[in-house]
Amino acid sequence: MNDQYGRVQMLLSQRRYDMAERDLRAMLASEPRDAVAHALLALCILNDRERMVEATSVAEQAVGIAPDEPLAHYALAVSYLKRNRNEEAEASIQESLRLDPYDADAFAILSQSYLSREMYRQALDAAQQGLGVDPDHLDCGNLQSISLERLGRGEEAIASASETLRRDPEDPMSHAAHGFTLLNSGRYQEAQVAFREALRLDPHNEMARGGMIHALNHRSFVFRIVHRFYVFMSRLNSKAAFGLIIGAWVLIQVLTRVVGPAIPILKPLILPIVIFYVLFVILTWIANPLFNTFLRFHSFGQHLLKRSERWASNLIAPSLALSVFGFGVGVYFGNALLAILSAAYWIGLAIPISATFLMPTAQRRLLVGAAAIVVALLPVIGAVRSVAQDSPSPLYAGFTYFAYGLLAIQIASNVIAVKPVRH
Repeated sequence: MNDQYGRVQMLLSQRRYDMAERDLRAMLASEPRDAVAHALLALCILNDRERMVEATSVAEQAVGIAPDEPLAHYALAVSYLKRNRNEEAEASIQESLRLDPYDADAFAILSQSYLSREMYRQALDAAQQGLGVDPDHLDCGNLQSISLERLGRGEEAIASASETLRRDPEDPMSHAAHGFTLLNSGRYQEAQVAFREALRLDPHNEMARGGMIHALNHRSFVFRIVHRFYVFMSRLNSKAAFGLIIGAWVLIQVLTRVVGPAIPILKPLILPIVIFYVLFVILTWIANPLFNTFLRFHSFGQHLLKRSERWASNLIAPSLALSVFGFGVGVYFGNALLAILSAAYWIGLAIPISATFLMPTAQRRLLVGAAAIVVALLPVIGAVRSVAQDSPSPLYAGFTYFAYGLLAIQIASNVIAVKPVRH
């Protein structure tokens, strides 16, 4: 029986999942209450995204058969983690560690779950506990590097990633983690080398693909500024990041409604500040698809983009071009209002377009896309009503609702995007 387990584990390490599943089902046919075989089968099935619920059920059977078997709880934890059910994953992996406190793989799963919940200190502690059990454990080493970077300890993160990479120069995830720490420390050219090597070793490594896109886009000074802001915000927890955004908005309101009227000498400075703030916020929302448009002309970068990313750039580039064109037409005819509203409308549409294609599933893209269409029609309805009533008031109201609609879509899309995808 031990030889059979060894063969299955070898097949799993070689990603020969069909053969591993066949062997495991043969073992279970002769011994249906083999908890280890059930646990290994669950881990095998998890490699098919369409069968995650089945994998969880198999892992639950393993726990039911042998509640004192650490591997059963480990398999259940991994199945929960794959389905973004982090708290349940942590409970299961803690039980696995209670039964076997010297399992570095289990500490890696615990660290990964904490990391996805933005609990960076706990993620680092779990990774380091795993390294205490096995100093050469690659997953714990990579998770330690990523956690250190998330905590803002950039140089320590790079040193940790370099050490992990030294242990196994052929591990694609180690190269990807190394690239991640370099990129977020501003060393984007070195990060490109790391991500390229990770993709050579594993062309399907999603962390390396996304990192390489960002590293290539760092050729633009504007993108580097926006990315630094992204990195700063991502190191905060969600509540702190949202509070910072709301705080900036409140500050703008205070400047325009309180400081400006009270101190007239400052009025000329307030408008540029407000314009800069609005443009920067919009840029942070649309930076990725905008710069991906230019990446499509890069000999290597064009092969990195997914279909949804290509569609986003297909729609955002014309939207921004129409914004410039509309502004130019308004200036040409000497109509400042037409110039401003045309530019604002088309650049505003880039926001829900970007939000739509950031959604992780087709259903969520459809939901946000439908909301975007409704919001896009508000200024059009306002313009039609203005013509019918021979009054500019409906047009102004339409653009006011348009602005609030864009803000609502952006906030809602951020909430929807991070909501766990249940399989």
